[in-house]
Amino acid sequence: MTKIIVIGSGVIGLSSALLLSYAGFRVSVITRNPEEATSWVAGGMLAPFSEGLEGLLFDFSYESLKEYPSFVSFLGDVSGQKVDLWMEGINRVVLKGEDELFSKAQAYAEKGYKVELLEPSSLLSRDVQGIIHYAEEGWVDAQMLMDALLFAVSRMGMEFTIDHIVRAHMEEERVVYLEGLKGKYEADFYLFCTGAWIKTLFDLPVFPIKGQALKVKDVYVSRVHYSSVSYIIPRSRYTYVGATSETDGFNPDITLEGLKTLSENALRIIPSMKHARLISTLVGFRPASPDSMPIFKVGENYLVLTGHHRNGILHAPITAKLVESYLVRGEKTPYMDVFSADRFKNP
Repeated sequence: MTKIIVIGSGVIGLSSALLLSYAGFRVSVITRNPEEATSWVAGGMLAPFSEGLEGLLFDFSYESLKEYPSFVSFLGDVSGQKVDLWMEGINRVVLKGEDELFSKAQAYAEKGYKVELLEPSSLLSRDVQGIIHYAEEGWVDAQMLMDALLFAVSRMGMEFTIDHIVRAHMEEERVVYLEGLKGKYEADFYLFCTGAWIKTLFDLPVFPIKGQALKVKDVYVSRVHYSSVSYIIPRSRYTYVGATSETDGFNPDITLEGLKTLSENALRIIPSMKHARLISTLVGFRPASPDSMPIFKVGENYLVLTGHHRNGILHAPITAKLVESYLVRGEKTPYMDVFSADRFKNP
C-alpha cells in the first residue's frame, strides 16, 4: 500500500488526506500545531462572485463551490460530526461610488448565473446604495469544518504526528526524506500544505497576509453582508466580523488599530451593530501569491499546494479532488498547469 505523508493540518491538507485515505492509501499527517492553521479562524465564505473573481480562477472557485454540499455530506458521514453549511446566497453590499460592482453583476448575469438586485433594507446605513444578491453563494462554519476533518482523520485511522518539519531533503525533483525536530520521516509520496509557512521548505513567492477578525453577539443579521470594507457573517452562536488585510509578517498580535478598523467598517454597513457585544478576537495568516492565485508545484514524488489567499476554505473540495485524481488515476487536471509554480520562473 502506497504511503503518503501530508505536511500541514489546514483545510487543504486535511481535505486531501481524507480523500486519499478513503481511496485506500496509507496516509499520515504531520503538523507543527493543529490549532495554528488559518482555516480555524476563517470566515468560511464561499463567494467567488462577491470576490469579483474572473477567468480560470473564477472557474476553479465556482467548481469548488458546487462541490460543497456533497463534500460536507461526505465529511459528516465519515466523521460523525455536523457541519453548518448555508447555501442560500450572499448579499454583496454596494457602497456609494462603487457602481462598477453593478457592471460586474451584469456580466455574471449575462453568463447565466443567478443574480438579483435588491433595495437596501432599513438595517443598512445610508452609505449603502444597493444590494447584489448572489443566490449560488454561501458559507460554511470553518471551525465546525475543521473539527469534522480532525474527527475524520482519527476515525479513519490516519497517523497524526506533532512535529515541526524543518527541511525536505531532495535529490533533484524527488523528496528523499523529511527532517523534523523529533525525527526523520519517509514515504512514497509527500503532500506539502503548510499555507503561508511554505517558504520554510520551498522557494516559492508566498507571503502572509495577516487578518484580524471579531466574534460578536446580540446582533441579528439574516444573511452574509459582504462589502469592500467588511464582511458580516451570521452564525448559530455568534456573528463573525472580518477582516483586516495587513502586511505584518507573522505578527500574531491583536491591535487596537485592527479592532478600530473592524468596528468602524462594520458600523458603516450596519449601524445598529454598535450595540453588539464582543465575544473574542481572532487572527490568521492567509497564504498570498503575487497574482493572488493558487500555486501548485509538481515534483517526482510530491505536490505543493499553497497560495489560496482568501479562498482556502472555498477551494478545499476541488483541490482535494485534484490531488485524488492525480494519485489514484494519474490524471493531471488543467488547473495544475494553470496554477503551476513555473509561472514565476524567470524567462
